[in-house]
Amino acid sequence: MSARVIFHIDINAFFASAHTIVDPTLKNKPVVVCRDVSGSVITTASYPAREFGIHSAMPLSQAKKLCDHLEVVELDFDLYQELSERFVEIIKGYTPHVQQASIDEVYADMTETIKMYKKPLDLAVNIQRRVLETLKLPISIGVAPNKFLAKMASDMKKPMGITVLRKKEVADKLWPLPIHEMHGIGKKSVSRLNNLGVYKIGDLNQVPFDSLKTVLGNRTQNFIDKANGIDLSEIEVYSQAKSIGQSKTFVNPIYDLDELSERIMVEVLEVERRSQSQNMMGKTVSFSLRLDSGFTASRSSSLNTYINDKNNIYERVMSLYGEFEGEGGVNFISVTLSNLKPKDEIIEQLNLFNLDKTLSTQDVISGLNKEIQSDLFMPASALLSKESK
Repeated sequence: MSARVIFHIDINAFFASAHTIVDPTLKNKPVVVCRDVSGSVITTASYPAREFGIHSAMPLSQAKKLCDHLEVVELDFDLYQELSERFVEIIKGYTPHVQQASIDEVYADMTETIKMYKKPLDLAVNIQRRVLETLKLPISIGVAPNKFLAKMASDMKKPMGITVLRKKEVADKLWPLPIHEMHGIGKKSVSRLNNLGVYKIGDLNQVPFDSLKTVLGNRTQNFIDKANGIDLSEIEVYSQAKSIGQSKTFVNPIYDLDELSERIMVEVLEVERRSQSQNMMGKTVSFSLRLDSGFTASRSSSLNTYINDKNNIYERVMSLYGEFEGEGGVNFISVTLSNLKPKDEIIEQLNLFNLDKTLSTQDVISGLNKEIQSDLFMPASALLSKESK
């Protein structure tokens, strides 16, 4: 059995790169994506901006002090969604085994596809060039025998990097990396791991299991395995989930309503993407938050119809948030769509009281027959005509 070949493909500084497509004058300039108002926090920084020490989650006011000619552009969710869909379609043209991990990254099983290339890396070069030429988006690609190593590899060279990480190279390439760069390790865990003597990924092999478990809990063995290049997780092309949720923790609490609304929309957009990619719709929208005071709360709204579009989800979430507006800074949010059902199994009930008054009887009958793909419905006159024959 041949080893798997997994690609992790990541769009570099996606939001900033997307705006450069719309406005080419932004190319090679320090660009940040957020509202240009007091109190804003940066969502994405271009690579030229990062050279000034600017990064995501940094207050805009601080970024402007670091770079006096900083370009600030506002979020455009429709643009990101369109580019993301086109990006995924390009990757699916190489293999059907594609798992979209977020709006700007995918895992792809290229085990069979790569056999068609004389030089294995030619496939990665081909994909990178095609995405750049077609969408004008820079991407980095990690190539490895499993998802974890592929993800770690794609982060090693940005932007426009291609990195191969084999299991035999783990000790040389993976172990020396700081523990905070290990995918899956949360920021809160880093300081606690440092206290145990874990500063690099390789240090996970040196600390007693029971000590690590006080920080990593039930996932301790999983992290140790990954540190040694072992990851058995599969490419999840489709899975029918009970709920689809997204959450985000903010380093600095958000007090401004407009800024928070934008951050909520980022999570809503991802819920929309995931539900639509799985062809699922839901009837319950839930929203959770944590305030800087430590107060946490969760609210839900059940609907009469199934939804999976960002506008409907966002409207419900903001209505749920209204109860807490003005109560303090928000440092955690969560958006969930649940009570799910496959879209093709949903039959919307016709409301006779909301029908377009301009529709004829025949229009209504044709519409009903189209929904059930049958000629079952007919006017009474036609039925009487049949019986009289």
